[in-house]
Amino acid sequence: MKQQGFTLIELMIVVVLVGILAMIAVPAFNDSLDKSRRADGHTALVGLQLELEKYRGNCALFPTAIDTADDCANRKIEYSTTSKEGYYNLSVVSASSTGNAFKILADPTGVQAQDTDCDPLSITVNNTNPKGLKEPADCW
Repeated sequence: MKQQGFTLIELMIVVVLVGILAMIAVPAFNDSLDKSRRADGHTALVGLQLELEKYRGNCALFPTAIDTADDCANRKIEYSTTSKEGYYNLSVVSASSTGNAFKILADPTGVQAQDTDCDPLSITVNNTNPKGLKEPADCW
């Protein structure tokens, strides 16, 4: 007599193998998603950096905040405080009183908040880093 179908042991072996593959694949997939969402923060920070530098071309100092008027003929940076895809909140953390330095941050929000290794992304522009120091370096 010939058997047809699967035994319970064979079925359990397949279930265990699928579980092991899922334990490996799901975290790797989530890491890939975090990395791809990081591009949203990069784009937003570089765009804000360009806006700050354009502003500084017309005024003596960098602005201390986004979308607020200051002493330079009530000019303001009209730039969103949220990245285009909404994964990051942007802010100007510090601008020097001499007008030659600033630091901007992109704080992850929503589903991207789980990316703790790259929280926050930042660009610091000063005399020693005129093109901008991007931190954390592994996240750029």
